[in-house]
Amino acid sequence: MDMKGAVTKAGLERKTEAAGGYFDDPGHLKIEYVSKGNVDVMARKFDREGLNMSQLRRFFNHCREIERRLRSKQTTWEEERTNVAKLAAFAADAAGKKKIPSSFREFLDKNVERSRTQKDFLDGFMEHFEALVGFSALYMREERTR
Repeated sequence: MDMKGAVTKAGLERKTEAAGGYFDDPGHLKIEYVSKGNVDVMARKFDREGLNMSQLRRFFNHCREIERRLRSKQTTWEEERTNVAKLAAFAADAAGKKKIPSSFREFLDKNVERSRTQKDFLDGFMEHFEALVGFSALYMREERTR
C-alpha cells in the first residue's frame, strides 16, 4: 500500500464532514481504528511532521479526564459534550502556534466531529486515540529540540 492509500484508509484525508462512524452494523468498533496497518501509519506521519509525545499526551490526557468523569458517572454526556468540542479549539490554538502539525489538528477535528454520542466518544474515539498513543511510543520523543 502506498502512502496516499494508507493515509486515506487511516482517515487522514481532508473531508468536509466525518466519513462514516466508528462502528460496524452489529455495533462493534471497526478494526481500522485500532489496527497496526492504519494507526501505525498515522503515528509515523505525525512523528515525521513534528508532533512530539508531550503534545500528543496533552490532548490524550484531556480526553482521558473526560472519559474518567463519564465512566464514574460524575457527569453526563450532555455536560461533557462541550469539553469534547473544545478539543478542536485547543488544537487550532496549538497548530497556530506551530506546536502541533496541521495533520494532527485534522485528526482531532475529525474525531471530535465523529463523537456525537457518549458511545462514540468512549468506545470509538478513545479506543482509536489510545491505539495512536501506543504506536506513537515507538517513534516519538518527549520533546523536540528546535
